[in-house]
Amino acid sequence: MKYLKYFSGISLLLLLTACNTPETPAPDYQGNWKNTLENPKLENILVISKNGENYFITNTIKDKESGKTDKKNPMPASVADNGLLQINSGTGVVEFAIDEKTGNLVGSGSVYKKAK
Repeated sequence: MKYLKYFSGISLLLLLTACNTPETPAPDYQGNWKNTLENPKLENILVISKNGENYFITNTIKDKESGKTDKKNPMPASVADNGLLQINSGTGVVEFAIDEKTGNLVGSGSVYKKAK
């Protein structure tokens, strides 16, 4: 009888663990994100594209005078367990999050607004 209570407790624990609802899914980061810091000469846009379960982030800088666009090599990024988009910059990990109040992408000391 003692063993029956033990196994019943384990079964209940396993059932509750299996029924545990996952946390809120991570936001969809893909799209074009324009840096909100206005520069009279340059326009900075992050292009975030889906790559399976992960993302690629391409930093594009456009010269407003000439119209020339310089695209940096895409960098792989992934969504961490906490829902933040992470990119390994070589000197450390940079995290991005979407501000729930504004819808802006925040990270690396900058704020980006979704481009239309």
